[in-house]
Amino acid sequence: MPLEVTQPLLPVTAPEVVQLKQVPIKAIQPTGEAVEVAAVVTAPPAAELKPDVEPTQMAAVLPQTSSLLPLIAMLGLLALGLGLAFRMVQKRTL
Repeated sequence: MPLEVTQPLLPVTAPEVVQLKQVPIKAIQPTGEAVEVAAVVTAPPAAELKPDVEPTQMAAVLPQTSSLLPLIAMLGLLALGLGLAFRMVQKRTL
């Protein structure tokens, strides 16, 4: 449970939760009239819910959008760090 929650959660069978599920939901028109939500909100037609691209039409090969520059930079920093470490070890042994 998150730290922000200070009270225990209500079970689904609690009277308050059951009452909230049974209360009809109303929408308020700009004129102040209360109407059913179904009269205000309409679901989009099923034709609009279909995806534009079929899963079989997706590209099999992804485009090359990155380069090897970060890898080369990381290897260079690693080589620089190893060189400095070997130099420090060499000075301590002499």
